[in-house]
Amino acid sequence: LKKRLEKELNDVANEKARQNNNNNNAHQQQVAAVWGRLVSFLDTNMALPSDFPCGSNSAKCQNHIRKAFGKDARASIQSFQQSNSLHSYFAKAFGTVPVHEASQRKEKQQKAISTIKNVEPLDPSPALEFLSHLGVSRHEVHSRVATALRAAVEDEIQRMPLPSTNSSNNMLNNRGSVDEDHHGHQSLLRLLRSAWLFRDVDLLRPVLICLLKRLGENTPVDVLRTLGTKKGDDSKELKHADLISQLGPHMQRLVWEADWDAKAKTASGTTDGNSRSVEEITLRGSTILADFIQPSVEQYVNDGVLVQAAELAFVGGISERRQATKSRRMEAKDSDVTGGADEATSGTLASIGVGSKTSSKGGKDERTVTPSSAHAISSIKGTVGKRPKLLGAVLDMLISEFAISGGGFGNMHSMTVAEKKEKLLRDGGSILGGATNLICTLVSDILLSFGQLPRSYEALGILARLLDAAVQAGTLSDNAIAQIQGCLRTLFRPTNSDLSQEPPVAPPVAPPKTKSDSAKKIKLSLKNIPTKTFPDHPIDDSDFERKLLQKALKKAIALMKENDPQGLFLNPVTDAIAPGYSSIIKRPMCIRTIEEQMMQSSYDSIEDFRDDTLLMFANCVKYNVGDGGQWFRVEAQRQKQLWKEKIYPEAKTKLSMEKSKRKAALKKAKANETATTGSKKRKPPPPLAFAPGMKKSAVPTGVKKKDDAAINNLTAKDVDPLPPWRYKRRKKEVEIPSLQCLASMLLADPFVVRLLVDKIEKLVRADVMKNKSLPSGNTLLPSLLQLLNIAKISTQLCAMKGKRLVIPDAGLKEILMEGEDRNLSYETLRNFLPLLSKLLLDVDLDKRISVGGDLYDAAAQSLLAPSDVMDLEWNGTSSLQDLRVIVEGAFIHLMQPGNTNEVALQNQFPRFVNALDKLSDGNMIHERPFFRSLSHALLRYKTKLPHSTRDLVTNVMIKWLRMSKDSNESRLCSALHECFMRLLNEWASLGNAVLSRDLLLSLSQQAIAAANKTDEFVSLWNRNDAQFAPVKEQYLRMLTSTPDKTAESWTDKMGLSIEKGDVMDSSS
Repeated sequence: LKKRLEKELNDVANEKARQNNNNNNAHQQQVAAVWGRLVSFLDTNMALPSDFPCGSNSAKCQNHIRKAFGKDARASIQSFQQSNSLHSYFAKAFGTVPVHEASQRKEKQQKAISTIKNVEPLDPSPALEFLSHLGVSRHEVHSRVATALRAAVEDEIQRMPLPSTNSSNNMLNNRGSVDEDHHGHQSLLRLLRSAWLFRDVDLLRPVLICLLKRLGENTPVDVLRTLGTKKGDDSKELKHADLISQLGPHMQRLVWEADWDAKAKTASGTTDGNSRSVEEITLRGSTILADFIQPSVEQYVNDGVLVQAAELAFVGGISERRQATKSRRMEAKDSDVTGGADEATSGTLASIGVGSKTSSKGGKDERTVTPSSAHAISSIKGTVGKRPKLLGAVLDMLISEFAISGGGFGNMHSMTVAEKKEKLLRDGGSILGGATNLICTLVSDILLSFGQLPRSYEALGILARLLDAAVQAGTLSDNAIAQIQGCLRTLFRPTNSDLSQEPPVAPPVAPPKTKSDSAKKIKLSLKNIPTKTFPDHPIDDSDFERKLLQKALKKAIALMKENDPQGLFLNPVTDAIAPGYSSIIKRPMCIRTIEEQMMQSSYDSIEDFRDDTLLMFANCVKYNVGDGGQWFRVEAQRQKQLWKEKIYPEAKTKLSMEKSKRKAALKKAKANETATTGSKKRKPPPPLAFAPGMKKSAVPTGVKKKDDAAINNLTAKDVDPLPPWRYKRRKKEVEIPSLQCLASMLLADPFVVRLLVDKIEKLVRADVMKNKSLPSGNTLLPSLLQLLNIAKISTQLCAMKGKRLVIPDAGLKEILMEGEDRNLSYETLRNFLPLLSKLLLDVDLDKRISVGGDLYDAAAQSLLAPSDVMDLEWNGTSSLQDLRVIVEGAFIHLMQPGNTNEVALQNQFPRFVNALDKLSDGNMIHERPFFRSLSHALLRYKTKLPHSTRDLVTNVMIKWLRMSKDSNESRLCSALHECFMRLLNEWASLGNAVLSRDLLLSLSQQAIAAANKTDEFVSLWNRNDAQFAPVKEQYLRMLTSTPDKTAESWTDKMGLSIEKGDVMDSSS
């Protein structure tokens, strides 16, 4: 506006100077027209051009002009030009006196201009007038001046010193530098106060962005919270989204942290039980971090492949138990799309640009990537970055989410959130959570993909790596059990500063440790751990050198990718791409393999990297022979030459320089330590604060103890159950989430639970039954049952956010915790696990006395007979959930093809059904992982399924559906009903030899009748209930595969109205 006003009035003044005094009337008309336009531009409500007509009858216009310009219009225009000139702006900005003001003072005080202080020497008016004669507009001049000034300000901001994070350590040695940094920080803060007022001005916003980027970690928290302000309470749009989108990922994460801290502080300070304040820091809260993370979490837990694998709690062999967890994280790393939740956040926070990354190939790669769990992990990793506080915030939200939807409660659709929480705190969650426990799998993947974890997460990271290695192998070794216990002892051990113990009632209170006893305590030392076990955990300086090597190789590999625009060496070569490649090349190599080796710290030196790279080029030359391979050989030679001359020497030089800096820093630190402490060496803190105690009998007399308590050195002989504990925190909320909750969630991972159950079953079969011993006499069973029970109470721990922690008893002694009427672990291990051994012995005997068995002749002579079903044996076991899971696993193992025969199953099946009825108290309808595993085992028979086995299964499933104590609606929407209809459809698809169409319709009617009321089924069908949708889908599938007349007859009999489009949609 000022530029336009100055230009218009300058034109008027110049025109007026050139006119004759006789043309005064024409001049007044021109001034009136200009003034009318300016007034209209300034305020349309104040004046309009139509209010001031020119020419005749313009008295009103003249009066207004005289009032606005005063008596002397020329003087008013000149005064406006002087006060709004570029020279006056400079003087105002630099705090000096403009020349025209100095001239006025000179006239009033009769002094020379040279005697007046602070006169602005820069007067661009002559230059501007000269440029106007050259045709350069005033606007262009002002724009160039503004750009130059803005660049100078940004350059000055970048040169301003700031206090670093370790400046306090050097305060005594370099006091002057610290003062200078503090002064620079204060100067930038003063500039921030001024620049913040112009955040909505496009020309000045770059200065504010540059200033915020320069301040970084030193940005005031209030500013960060203001940047994270949303437009409304229920809105996900940010007020300053345009500004945040230009700040870069680092500043954006600082904003997320400030927003989270503000909400978390409010929630932790709530004393009146305000649930809304506590909900603010969950995935359903209003934090910016939750808005970004929630779509990724939902995408992860709804991934079809992952859900299907998690639902199979009991599988046949090791190959089916193996889970390629590493491939998920590798896929996320290699993906061009870093955030899988971008579409979910479009229209809300997508304008900020977090989590989205364009292809570095200039848009050439236009492939569409199907969203998966890998993209979800990559999106979360892109949002969190390397910020420990954001990592803790995400884990804390996952703890809260698991308390609501984990532990099998996601399968109980008829229960409200309040009812689920009440049942959770009273009975605990289900061990077989299945897909509802995929939140725990996500926690493991986040910890493993984060990189170098903070010190406080050290033991948790080791636990995650141990469990991940077991899941990849498909089995849990004895050594791994001891190492898992070592991590749990570290994580669950209470400290005197923030925990108050509530010891068990039965055992006496242990006397306080004496000084000699405390001196015998073994501290964990990780110096002997092989570096390949935990590649991302720096232990000593050799591992730090590995990190330096990794850093140097990252840049070299990036240059190799740039040097290979066609992607010739990027991915592994298969026989489908190059016929006969595997027979010619015995050791294939590619850039992707080299990068994977680098990320896993498999290279001990840069020479190993050199050998693999040269092998990659040699393989290309070796395979591509003849004229057809000439182009490949030439391209390989070109890339090899560039790698030898530039890429490899630069990487080697950079690594050498970094090593030299490291040695100098270590030498300087050692000198400073010697000067500070004298000859006394300062012991570094142990990597882990607690180690499992070593029994006296383990070390012979006279033999010196070795520091063998490192977690990776624990073996099967060190397996020892954790002592039972129950304690609560005295401290308020801390910055990191409850590590105990996270540890229990890692054990509740569905892929870990099925390893624990499989290990228990194998021990019962191989050791207990074979050696004819008691389960409590086995060295591993008590520890495995304890781990299983920790997984069971994980949802309870998460519901209390770790404020109350429990270590369940292993069952070796009947120790009653406070508030318990009996020891459930003792009941399982001592009283009822032997019943499982007896049940398995009966199963084995039934198979041997049946036709084809080695004891068939004795049974035919009535010397042996199958044992009867004992109804009273399993009474009182309804609360032993760990035992129920083990029995379910044994039942699924029995139903696998080849583990029994048709005749023996007639006696074996009722025994297991009786045991499960007692263990579940007749309520089996929500055991989705069990029924999915049972269906998976039965479908492996394909067309060879015996009809007697089919009838046994269908009858007992209908029985369980009928005997449930839940409501009719809950039974109709249950997992049992869905899995039953899915199994029938799969059998029917195999042909009439397995299940005929008539029998399919008959069994479906029996399933509906098991809920006692058919009208309830019709009501759910007609109102398209979301909880009933999976069951309805299976019925539509059944009707699709049935002839039209038969389907119409069935629907008429059931009172259903089905549109033909619904059936067609189901079939498609």
